[in-house]
Amino acid sequence: MLLIPAENRISKQNPPILTILIILINVVAFFSLQSNDDDIFYQGIDFYIEEDMLSLEQKALEDYSFEERGDLYDALTNSNIPDEYLVQHILLDQKFAKYVKSRSDYSVEWREKREKLESILAEASLFQYAFFPSDPSLFTAFTHMFMHGDIGHLIGNMIFLFLFGYNLELLMGRTKMFTTYILSGLAAVTFFAITTDDKFVPLVGASGAIAGLMGGFAAWYGLKSIRYFYWVFVIFNYVRLPAALVLFYWLAKELVQDSMSSDNVAYMAHFGGLLGGAICVWLLKLIRLSPQAATTTTENTTELIDVPAQDDQAARIDNHYKQAVAATQGLNFEQAKTHFYAILRDQPHNKDVLSRLYNLEKASPESSYYATLCADIMQASVHNDSLMPLAEQCLNDLKHNGIGFKPIPANILLDFSRKQVRHKKTEPIKPIITLLVQHYHDLEKLPDLLLHFAFAAGQNGDWQGKQKVLGFISQKYPDTFAGQEAKKALQQG
Repeated sequence: MLLIPAENRISKQNPPILTILIILINVVAFFSLQSNDDDIFYQGIDFYIEEDMLSLEQKALEDYSFEERGDLYDALTNSNIPDEYLVQHILLDQKFAKYVKSRSDYSVEWREKREKLESILAEASLFQYAFFPSDPSLFTAFTHMFMHGDIGHLIGNMIFLFLFGYNLELLMGRTKMFTTYILSGLAAVTFFAITTDDKFVPLVGASGAIAGLMGGFAAWYGLKSIRYFYWVFVIFNYVRLPAALVLFYWLAKELVQDSMSSDNVAYMAHFGGLLGGAICVWLLKLIRLSPQAATTTTENTTELIDVPAQDDQAARIDNHYKQAVAATQGLNFEQAKTHFYAILRDQPHNKDVLSRLYNLEKASPESSYYATLCADIMQASVHNDSLMPLAEQCLNDLKHNGIGFKPIPANILLDFSRKQVRHKKTEPIKPIITLLVQHYHDLEKLPDLLLHFAFAAGQNGDWQGKQKVLGFISQKYPDTFAGQEAKKALQQG
């Protein structure tokens, strides 16, 4: 089952710059460093076979593999194993390459061919940047997390890096998110090196570091229920689950796959990354914020809602806030807006700043900035109850200032209405419901919203409104679950 967080949306004021930068580094590394790796490796295989190095190194291989690698020794003594299979394992074994040079029977001919082979393989990034448990190094422990096996491996990893990276970058800030990424990658490679049975298979890929972002995301929310998108075969929908429970599911999934699968996926590296990322974020959360970032009661500090300021951001945020307040008092509203928006880039859920900025923007209700700010506030309020009063003020102002709700994206209106319906607040959102029905009737989730709206209206004593909406649903969406339920409700009276 695939589980992807759907709790936060990308912030326009605080775009995921670091996440995109890490993605670009991975993509550039793959296409600039790894594009010729397959050709180089197969060139090395061809050279090894054509120069009959297998015969030349036969005795050394037997002695080495008998002591170090039982699997290779068995393959050497099995006449049914093709040479190409043996050569691939030999070339990947950097420990053997060092071993042959220590032998007393290392002849001039042998040395010349081995040096030529190593000069060919040296061009492959795999031997420069992949992590080999048989020959570990601190350098490759870092570099492996920016390399990938093939284009499919790269694309899959980058999708998950974006989905979890922007979430953690928004929640923690860039410095702590990058710290989590790097430490998770190191935890993944350490766990892989300790647990793998085959020390001669190289580890490449950002999967372990990305798993750390997944574990970090779960650790950030802990026992709080988070909205996830799930996909099982052809079934997909949204569900709210405790983040900690999802972390245990991810960990168990990697353990089961490691014990049952025979592919080349480093499941235990994922396990180590998940665990390392969760521990890293848990520890970072214990770090106390500076007094300036934590204080919410004085006039000259910002209120912290959901997204804590990075330690090195506190002074800058406080400076922006002071300048914004001073500019407002001096009636320099455009300058004040600039400073408030600068704060929102780091703290998109800052209630105090959003409220002050809203009072400035609503003076020009026809502007695109006003509509965008209203949309941001309404969307944020879906996941942050403390912003709901401000969102309801936006709702009331939009309804009475002649602008209406058309400038607000339909998906935001729908999500906001669903939240209101859950709290049985049906009367304020009637204009939104009307707009959605008239202009966005094809929205997938609209029938369900209308059904819940109808029942909530009935609970609020609006029996006529309930019957009217149920009748509309049963006629407009007869083949949907909501349409069928509406029809049953009408028949039952």
